[in-house]
Amino acid sequence: MPTQKKAAKTYLPPERHAQFEALAASEGQTVSVLLGRLIDLALDGEEAPVQPRRPLSRARREGKVTVRLAADVRQDLEEEAMSQGVTASTWAAVLLSARMRNAPQMVSGERQGVRAAYRQLRGLAVNANQIAYALNRGVLTGAGADLTKAEVEGLRQDIAKLRMALSVYAEGRFQFQSAEGEQP
Repeated sequence: MPTQKKAAKTYLPPERHAQFEALAASEGQTVSVLLGRLIDLALDGEEAPVQPRRPLSRARREGKVTVRLAADVRQDLEEEAMSQGVTASTWAAVLLSARMRNAPQMVSGERQGVRAAYRQLRGLAVNANQIAYALNRGVLTGAGADLTKAEVEGLRQDIAKLRMALSVYAEGRFQFQSAEGEQP
């Protein structure tokens, strides 16, 4: 069946290609699919529709660990995994990765949501800077001309608070995944 797509090629140094290939594998995608998503992001300015992930083949897995759990521990793991919308195996991998990497590990759509939130905050910050620049030059006209420096500064502070809240979310995610703060 003929495809309606055209090839877009790029050449990278071997070490850059290896890094890009590893990134694609971590996302559960091929290099081609990830490159297509990045191009969509650049051209559309928004998150490209996510292709349904196909399961990684055994050749693409970095390693496999098998553990035996007590029935109650397995039940707790399955309940937590269900609350996160992933399988027990995926949730166990996320928890172990968070602990070993000392960083939060996002699951399924959560990663795209956090990236989109940071992208939106970056856009808001750019807009606030453009408004401040226009106010300083005295070229702001229309409804926005009534803004004061204090209001623009308030907007910047609100954006900084939202950025902090997103960082706190990620930190809380890590604490939840690594069980930091829980007493044995």
